[in-house]
Amino acid sequence: MRKKRKSVCIITFSPIARDARVLRQIEYLAPHYDLTVIGPGERYQSFVRAGVRWSPILAVRLDRSLRRLIEKVTGLSLLVAGRLCGPSFERWFWRQPIMNDTLAKAIATGADAFHANDWNALPVAAEAAKQLKARVVFDAHEYAPLEFENRRVWRLVYAPMIEHMLRRYAPAVDASITVAPAIAERYRREFQMDMSVVLNAPVPRDRSSEKETDFENVRLIHHGAAIPDRRLEVMVEALAQCHRRFKLHFMLTALGNTYVNRLKKLADQRVPGRVFFHEPVTPEEVVNRISDYDIGFCYIAPTNYNYLVSLPNKFFDFIAAGLPVCIGPSPSMAEIVETYGLGCVARSFGATDIAAVLNSLSAEQLVTMRRGARAAAGEINAEREMNKLVKIYESLLPEG
Repeated sequence: MRKKRKSVCIITFSPIARDARVLRQIEYLAPHYDLTVIGPGERYQSFVRAGVRWSPILAVRLDRSLRRLIEKVTGLSLLVAGRLCGPSFERWFWRQPIMNDTLAKAIATGADAFHANDWNALPVAAEAAKQLKARVVFDAHEYAPLEFENRRVWRLVYAPMIEHMLRRYAPAVDASITVAPAIAERYRREFQMDMSVVLNAPVPRDRSSEKETDFENVRLIHHGAAIPDRRLEVMVEALAQCHRRFKLHFMLTALGNTYVNRLKKLADQRVPGRVFFHEPVTPEEVVNRISDYDIGFCYIAPTNYNYLVSLPNKFFDFIAAGLPVCIGPSPSMAEIVETYGLGCVARSFGATDIAAVLNSLSAEQLVTMRRGARAAAGEINAEREMNKLVKIYESLLPEG
């Protein structure tokens, strides 16, 4: 008689179609568990093939009613708002229709374990697990309290709310993961969460059709979200100080937004004809798409803590595509770049230093760096990283 498989419910409030990390987790957990995914939007195309059940939830922005809460505490000092409104934050959280809808659907799955994708899913996962005597796995992604610490409203309201919810529900967590060692250490120190690091590495590209770089036409590629806090305009300013052989290609989500239009205008003014904007592709298509280029431009300005210590999806996408990378002095990325010799690290996050390191590259160095990227992809990839997550679940949900 065939044993019944254990069941896992993944709870996410991020748009599935753009969340490469969650899609990868679903792909690698589905062969081992009966998987239900609760999230906003439409069923993702690969779910049907993998036999994953999809439970849609209300697509409501959490920050609308939070802004009304901000109005209620206007005039209070940061200290008073942070210390006195903690319980109010919890009451506010559970008054949201999206949270009650998600909790009801989570309980209805009868899952053996709940996977909380980011901090806002943790309270729901913990409450559902409590009722069902199930296990909880928390994927913190980044360090949530400081996600946008450079924004005043975030510091005033979001940060203390997130801190309160994390402290409230941390004891319910059976296992937790995050994206970088520095972030794992901070969670251990601040919240006593013993986090494992699962890197955002995709499946490496097949190297059989790899082509050589034309050193007289070096194409830089940057892909990802068009977020002003990341200061993508610095890459345009750096290009203006680079040799004309360098061209910059952007593949950004939210191509129609105001910030992208500002980037286009700046590019036309500073480096006409040398910056190109392309439509984004699905997470599964990214690695093959960017492999057509020559250097992954992985610049992220350190405007907040998470950006400073980041090990983003795009960094590992470049490695999986076999591309050398150019980065600012981001410590987490720089450690990997230097270990494998897979790219160049600018002395500062300024446009002049970034241009200087690009201008100093030789054709021979690009070949060596590409070789380093291939070596790194052999050791840092989806198979190895997702196996860590599978082993976590195996330890929490033993067979028998």
